[in-house]
Amino acid sequence: MRRFIPALFIILALGSLRAEPSEDELRKRIVAAALELRGVPYVYGAESPSAFDCSGFTRYVYSKVTGLSLPRSARGQFASGVPVAKDAAKPGDILVFDTVGGSPSHVGIYLGQGQVIHAASAGNKTGVIVSELAESYYATRFIAARSYLASPGSKAVEAAEPARPGATPLPAEAGSATPPATPAGPPPATPGVAHPAAGAVDEAPLAQIGFDVTDKPSVYADKIPAATGTRIAFTITNRSSADATFEILFYKANVDFRKTVTLRRERTAIARGASREIESYLFTEPGLYRLIVKSADNDQLVERTFKVVEAGK
Repeated sequence: MRRFIPALFIILALGSLRAEPSEDELRKRIVAAALELRGVPYVYGAESPSAFDCSGFTRYVYSKVTGLSLPRSARGQFASGVPVAKDAAKPGDILVFDTVGGSPSHVGIYLGQGQVIHAASAGNKTGVIVSELAESYYATRFIAARSYLASPGSKAVEAAEPARPGATPLPAEAGSATPPATPAGPPPATPGVAHPAAGAVDEAPLAQIGFDVTDKPSVYADKIPAATGTRIAFTITNRSSADATFEILFYKANVDFRKTVTLRRERTAIARGASREIESYLFTEPGLYRLIVKSADNDQLVERTFKVVEAGK
């Protein structure tokens, strides 16, 4: 029997080498993988090492490190993760922000020590950057923390977040049901780590862009492109001096105006200080697109132009 003892030790040793990483180790790996991507540029709908949007960044890092496939929108990641109290968030957890007015629209990965790494589309710096949560912009827009690595029995779970002031109900979108996160490949069988159930469906990336309508006209060309295959939902906030009815015109622009294609036209009433999200649009063709907001008297208040490019280019 003695000759079998060394073999037994070898088997046990090999088994320990193949042991899956602990929750703490996974969190460290998530943070390290995220930090390696600093400086990658922002593109609406992108999810690759060459370009990201916010949810594409968090989804890519989680897939690479854990094998989990997170939902493909900030709203989906907010809905499917385990709620965690802000002061109980751990490095590697997902932080959720409302940057458009009325809904979860931006996500990042918590680094610890009051810092978040995220793909930012606005501000002095864009792309994958590290920001301080104490900055006034993020401090006032933080709405939740979510974990996909929460240990069973964790006391960090919090009650559902209250609705934000001025928010309006989100419109239903065909085919945009929020799936749970699922393994992209064989999931890590980490003891004590909760993994969401399987059964997710593919989502089109959803980018949410918010802007204010004031009494002063505004013309803006977005410097950040969007990729084909991306849905974009616009959230309009009425920052004018009174309740108002607006006419929204959305079209694909063309140098030859006769070839301009109107994609959507609608009128909507928005109370002063309130927000309204218009139905998202799926971009299948590259080109220049323009959103115009007019007053009920046909005065142009906002003109926003942005470019859609072939995915991966």
